[in-house]
Amino acid sequence: MFALEDVLLLIIVTYSVSLSVGYLLQKYLRMPWMFSSLFFGLILSALGLFRNTIESDLFKLLETLGMYLLLFIIGYSIDFKKMARLKNYVILGTVIIIAFEGFFGSLLLYFAFPTNISNSYLVALITALSFATVGEAVLLPILNEFKIINTTFGQLTLGIGTLDDIVEVLMLAVVAVLPGFLPIALTQNFPDPLMVLVDLGFMSILIFVIAKFGSKVGRVLEKNHTPSFVFSLLTLLVFFSFVALGNFVAESVASVGAIFGGIVLRELLPKERLHQNEQAIEFLGYIFLSPFFFLSVGASVSVASIFVAPLMVGLILLVANGSKYLASVALFRRLLGFKYSSLMGIGLGIRFSTSLIVQFILLKSGLITLDLYSALIAAAIFVTPVIIIAYSWALSRGKPP
Repeated sequence: MFALEDVLLLIIVTYSVSLSVGYLLQKYLRMPWMFSSLFFGLILSALGLFRNTIESDLFKLLETLGMYLLLFIIGYSIDFKKMARLKNYVILGTVIIIAFEGFFGSLLLYFAFPTNISNSYLVALITALSFATVGEAVLLPILNEFKIINTTFGQLTLGIGTLDDIVEVLMLAVVAVLPGFLPIALTQNFPDPLMVLVDLGFMSILIFVIAKFGSKVGRVLEKNHTPSFVFSLLTLLVFFSFVALGNFVAESVASVGAIFGGIVLRELLPKERLHQNEQAIEFLGYIFLSPFFFLSVGASVSVASIFVAPLMVGLILLVANGSKYLASVALFRRLLGFKYSSLMGIGLGIRFSTSLIVQFILLKSGLITLDLYSALIAAAIFVTPVIIIAYSWALSRGKPP
């Protein structure tokens, strides 16, 4: 049992930690301030504090809405027109890097830790592909600080980080369908894969139709000098509508629906409203609710299992970051030189919200074990500050091409 006052107390403490520790992380280590909530969750997990409160229905609702809003932001940020203009080497780089991590990571998980991925190569592959997502939101302020966004190095980094958003959407769609095709589905109450496919197909058709006529709606809203509250309510209507459409079948499908909702909203809004509306969405997702999601991510980790299986953490770090490094040097050495192609491979090793969400859903679906999940989160936590410090130091020593 839990009391409302316990949830309110945890909310106050979480915001306080995010404000104080988050400020220090972002200012001095250039880490996203949201990581403070994740670290706080790890501490709560290790000490066993607030366990009943975190597992309560009310807090789980806040956690889930935070996750959906993060995915909604990802969908809203996808600019298909911009992606269509990406150079061939950005597309090639993204494909090769993803292929490297998917191949080597899946082999590691399938042959070294088969019981941790339901003895399924498909689960191993999806888990490995979650390594490949790039935290471009972490790299952007660093590139901006050193004024190298418009260099070849900066454009390649952000281009690869942007293009992998499409892969993230596909990964979540596969995670939504995957359980129904595995033996584990026979013993657990997973949704019918046909219903999942029908639901995803219906939402995809809806996106196509709205994309076709959305610009007309945007022009009407623009010409009529529509009050600002209309855009806020439209945002909430689209968000909850697509989450509800997905949730009719399964929670994992609702995650895809949240991304689809963000894509639809971008098509409906007038162009001059995109930036202003983005600020409002980011407040809801990043400031208001994301601390509770990241707290839950940290609290879901078994700290003890990290120390019991350090080899798993080390191998995941080696394969995940080594694959990006090798692919980057192989592809971009002639263009950037060995130093900066190596630095790019190191920087692309930063993983952020989407990879954490995919792994969180895999854990909640019972497709990966708590030990593997804990190792994945630990690997992301350990490597991020090291990469940020090394990345910033190297960029301070010279300007890349």
